[in-house]
Amino acid sequence: MNAQAQSSDGIAGQISAALANNDADALSALFAEGYVDQSKDFLGDGDLLRQLNELASAMPDARVEPTVLETTDGVIAVSRKISGVVQRDFMGYNPPPVPVHIETMDFFTVDNGQITSRRGLIDKIGLLRQLTTPFPANAPSASATVHEVMRFNSGEFPEGLIDDGKGGLLLTMLFDNKILSIAPDNDVEVFADLPFASDPKSQQGTMCIAKSKGGVIYLTVHSRTPEHHGLWRLDEDGSARVVAAMPQDAIPNGLDIDDQGRVYIADSSGAVWQWRPDASELTIWAADDLVRRRPYIGNFPGPNGLKVNKNYVYVTVSDTGAFIRIPIRKNGDAGDTELIAHGAPGDDFAIDSNGDAYVTTHPFNSLLKVTERGVEEIVADHEDGVIGPTSAAFVETANGPVLYVVTDGGLYAPLPGVEIVPKLFRIDID
Repeated sequence: MNAQAQSSDGIAGQISAALANNDADALSALFAEGYVDQSKDFLGDGDLLRQLNELASAMPDARVEPTVLETTDGVIAVSRKISGVVQRDFMGYNPPPVPVHIETMDFFTVDNGQITSRRGLIDKIGLLRQLTTPFPANAPSASATVHEVMRFNSGEFPEGLIDDGKGGLLLTMLFDNKILSIAPDNDVEVFADLPFASDPKSQQGTMCIAKSKGGVIYLTVHSRTPEHHGLWRLDEDGSARVVAAMPQDAIPNGLDIDDQGRVYIADSSGAVWQWRPDASELTIWAADDLVRRRPYIGNFPGPNGLKVNKNYVYVTVSDTGAFIRIPIRKNGDAGDTELIAHGAPGDDFAIDSNGDAYVTTHPFNSLLKVTERGVEEIVADHEDGVIGPTSAAFVETANGPVLYVVTDGGLYAPLPGVEIVPKLFRIDID
């Protein structure tokens, strides 16, 4: 090994140690006179020392794992995997404490044991997605009693929940092709076995379920078979048929029906679709800025849960944490979208007789009460066993409406040390 290579190997260890400790002083001591940073990184003009200082300030407990990938004459390449919790302002954002994982690559040119220049790369989009995660708004805890009703098999993913009109529930299992019936006495039967492929690995199967006032049941189905991908109707005898297909790049999710029999579908890629009983096709009904997910940095689904209440379509937009509503005009067209609340990154929800929504937050392990004043209360959370809540429904009983919530038990976002057990809960709201 020649002297230059030996010199490069020696300084590589010093660079790696300085990066591992976010130590700007130790790194600057290695700079040659006239050192140039040629990078454009997440702080603007390239400045590795400023980057290290901001990382140390925003993530004081960060774990940094540098790896020297290549040492050649005059060039040292170092990758970093940085993980920790952002606790202070970072990149112009002031999020709540949020865990992030950052990957970087730095190329250092060295001469005579000193760094003469540097070029750096960072996964900006991945970092922005994490920093801008739409966490639920802070709110006081409500007075509610949570009852565990039943457990499902580990690995199952309860998804869509509705009142069956008989005091019980109908439930879809995500990426399965069976609809379950849960009777008031908690007896479970297969209500329908649907005629399409289902496979969790390829994400094919039933998504959500809704029932019209006339008793007609509709389903959203995700399928790689184009003619199966979209809106289905389920008849009383258990037979099912495709009503209208959706494009393959659409993600059919929550759905509901208005008094005129028109079906509305939340497309998690960024739109709300409508199907009219006299039509053979679905059409995009709403796709404005409040409906769409964020371009490039969207990290969660766009429109997710959807309910029709009176003359409005209510929608959770998971990626922005927005709870919105869209007026239904007399001709069935969409009015101007209205923002009801921020800080409600919801999956599904149920609306009570007062028009208040009970929103399941799925990976955030909570059920929120959302009104026109915003996020008012945390009705239940992981301390109540509500882990991975995916759907909510009010069931009409002889004693009045009862709220049910179903969870995936943490299958999507596991909690450390907690067994993944999907569950159904009944929640008594005081």
